[in-house]
Amino acid sequence: MFKKKAEVLTSRPLSGKDVKALKRRVEVSFPDLFPDDIDLLFPAKSEVQLIKMKNRATAYTCNGPSPLFFDPEGRGDLLVPTCYAMWRFPRILDKLYTYSEVSPKVLGGADLFLQGLITPEGGLGHFSAEDLRAVSIPQNAYPFAVGTMEVSSDDVAKTGLKGKGLKLLHHYPDQLWAMGDKSVPNAGFTPVRIFPQDSASNGSAAPAQADVAGLSLSDDSSAQATDGHANADRAAAASTAAAAAPSAAKNEAEEPNSEQASIAAAAAPLSQDELIEVCLLEGLHAVTDGELPMLTSDFYAKHMLPAKPEGASMDIKKSSYKKLSKLLSTFEKKGLLTIKVIHKQDKLASVNREHKLYLGHTSAPAPAGATSAPSASAAAARADAAPSSSGRITVSFSYRVPSSLRPVFGPSAEQDRDALYSEAQVQQALLDYREQQHLAAPGGCIKLDRLLIGGLFNKKEEQKEGDVHPLDDTLKRLLSKLQVYHTISRPTPTGVSETLARGNVKNIVISMEDRMGGRKHLTHLSHVEGFGLDPDELAAVLQKKWSTSCSVNKLPGKTETGKMLDLQGNLLKELPKFLTEEYGIDPQYIDVKTKG
Repeated sequence: MFKKKAEVLTSRPLSGKDVKALKRRVEVSFPDLFPDDIDLLFPAKSEVQLIKMKNRATAYTCNGPSPLFFDPEGRGDLLVPTCYAMWRFPRILDKLYTYSEVSPKVLGGADLFLQGLITPEGGLGHFSAEDLRAVSIPQNAYPFAVGTMEVSSDDVAKTGLKGKGLKLLHHYPDQLWAMGDKSVPNAGFTPVRIFPQDSASNGSAAPAQADVAGLSLSDDSSAQATDGHANADRAAAASTAAAAAPSAAKNEAEEPNSEQASIAAAAAPLSQDELIEVCLLEGLHAVTDGELPMLTSDFYAKHMLPAKPEGASMDIKKSSYKKLSKLLSTFEKKGLLTIKVIHKQDKLASVNREHKLYLGHTSAPAPAGATSAPSASAAAARADAAPSSSGRITVSFSYRVPSSLRPVFGPSAEQDRDALYSEAQVQQALLDYREQQHLAAPGGCIKLDRLLIGGLFNKKEEQKEGDVHPLDDTLKRLLSKLQVYHTISRPTPTGVSETLARGNVKNIVISMEDRMGGRKHLTHLSHVEGFGLDPDELAAVLQKKWSTSCSVNKLPGKTETGKMLDLQGNLLKELPKFLTEEYGIDPQYIDVKTKG
């Protein structure tokens, strides 16, 4: 609802009588709030503003810019808490829980489907259509979205978790949130995804985490303990610059921030040049011929970085090579590897496995007290017996640059407007741009120029040319402005099969429903196409595997284009294990749900 700029038409202060009426309306609409809670939201003699917007919505602020409640249609028949109000009192609304991996869809403004919900032990609870619900993830107590239910709990009991569940009205970080002070409750809140809460991200103790294993999500007592002044202080003190939460995806590799101090520089016996060369050799041992040709940026992210010893800091820019291209060019001249330009992109084409450097390398030496952390692909390649002939499926992410930000990426981005960049390449491009435009600032910061201000900051953020901004937050903002793509790579007998798709990964969904009063069960399997699996061929395999009937049907919903496999019996435990062992699909990309 607030994807576009929330243009304000009028703003006026409410009279004392109107403020009392508003507080009564809040008390009636949200019975879980105590009178003292409402007094904290609207203290005595405070200035409450009524804001009318161009999209017909009205909002209410109190002693500041942050809206606390809004009326979507401005008719006075529905009062909805904003993120700022929900962060102060997380128990203000009943919650729906979804996965951290699903949150990017919601942050992009998409409605929440029932298939994306996590069902607690006690079920989803009772609700009617058009009831308000907040949205959260189990490992982070603070909601990040709010909307109205499109179905009732009775409908869900009859049809199962299918179709739309919640119509989104407001979410972090939409334009309604941007009208406020832009605070966030903890470092798990990033513009592109909600991550599990890090209890060390602020000075106060974090709320107790939900019981993820048992999905016991109904107890909000830990969140209630953070209500009131303490939570308000925390929300006001947090800033978007703190949103540098680490990625939870196991297959995503990040390049270390070149401006951060080395964690174990004094303990590491290797120089930057030596460390980079060791990681290059380790990466060449890890990559298989079937994976080639491979983008040089992917080789760096997937094989070189994971080979870095734990606790060590590796930064090509601090070495004599300065750039990845020069490093690879140097060893290409030595005959160790071959680089080819394919579709205007540098790719690692071959590895000379008879070269003396390759044969003379065994494993990367670790710094004192540190342990080596080989890549997952290296471990798989060296395993004595792989569980499947098809190998492990890997997922990598890349980014497409809009025209407004192409100057940051240099002439190559203008020449190839469809080029995709890894996160490491995006970071390197930003560092190169900072150096070329003389924007370096001490303390790991960057001076903002007109291009960065216009491309990364909204008009309400009062940034000026020459202002100094943290480099890590600038990178996060840059990534959030790029179009995300994902590549799923699956080894086959004839080589590596790669599937490139726009957006984030759509997880495989496995669910089960009871039939005939619980005497029979039906297991559903969907979204396998995104992992390069043919539903009809997979159905034949599964039918033979468990000697059960398996039908292939079109997924319900007008916008769905995929197929769903329906297997007789309860296979909730066996099916995920089979997909992991036989097809190499990481469990993090398999969502298992139960149906009552």
